[in-house]
Amino acid sequence: MPLVYAVAVLTPVGQRVEDSALGGVRETDLFGSDTALNVISVPVILLLVIVIAAVALARRRLAVGLAAGVVVLASAGTSTLVKRIAVRPEIAQSTTPNSFPSGHATIALASLFAVLMVTPRRFRPLVLLVGAAYAVFVANQTVVYGWHRVSDIVGACAVALFWLGIVRAVGPLVDRGERGDRDGRRGPRRLVTAVLVVSTGVTAAVGVAAVVVAFASGAAHDHDALLVAGRMASSTSVLLVVTLVWLADGMHHAAATTDTRGVPTPV
Repeated sequence: MPLVYAVAVLTPVGQRVEDSALGGVRETDLFGSDTALNVISVPVILLLVIVIAAVALARRRLAVGLAAGVVVLASAGTSTLVKRIAVRPEIAQSTTPNSFPSGHATIALASLFAVLMVTPRRFRPLVLLVGAAYAVFVANQTVVYGWHRVSDIVGACAVALFWLGIVRAVGPLVDRGERGDRDGRRGPRRLVTAVLVVSTGVTAAVGVAAVVVAFASGAAHDHDALLVAGRMASSTSVLLVVTLVWLADGMHHAAATTDTRGVPTPV
C-alpha cells in the first residue's frame, strides 16, 4: 500500500494518469442505482458484526466470530484513519479531493473475508462467488461515479488483506483443522477456483487493451477508454486478492485434523 500511495498519489505523473480516467465519467454512463454503495453504512457494519458473532456462537466457534468482527471493524477504522493521514498534495492541477483508500471497497472485501471465516466450508464456494461479485461491483461503482481512483481500490484491498492476515496469523486456530470442519465437495471448489482465475485474467486483459486504445489515440488520449481501464484495473485488484485468499489461506479445503479426541483407538 505505501508503494501504491507513493507512486499514484505523491507524483505528478501518477496523479495525472489516474485523474485522466475521471475525465471519462459522465452522468449518462452512471449505473441506474447506487444501492450497492448505500448498503455500506455504520449501522449495517455493526449489524453485520453482530450477525457474524451470532453465527459463530451457533457453531460453537465464538472466538472465530470475534476474530472475523475484528477484520471488519479494524479494516474500517484503518481505512478511515489512513484517509485522514495520507493527504493528497495538489501537484497535478487536480480538482478532486483526497480519497485514498476507498472505504466502501475496504468494507466490501473485509466483510467477505469475515463472513467466509464463520461460514461452513461446504457453503463457502457460493458465499465467495456472491461476495466477490458484490465487491467487484462496489469497486466499479466507486470508479464510475468518480468517487475513487484505481489506487484507492488497491489501497482498500491492501487494508482488508492486512487485517485478515493478522487475524489468521495470531487468531484462533479452530478453522485450520485443529478441530476440523467438514469439507465440501471438490467440484464446487474447483469451479470457484476456475471462475476466479478466468475472471481475473479476462478483466486484466480487457484493462490492458483499454490502456493501449487510450494511448493510441494520441496526446489527448481517450478518456472513455481510460475509464474502462480504470474499472478493469479495480476489478482485477479485487479479484486477485480474493483469489489469493481463497487459495493461499486454505479457505478452499479443510486441512487434516490434528484433534483425535473422540476417535476410537485401534485395538
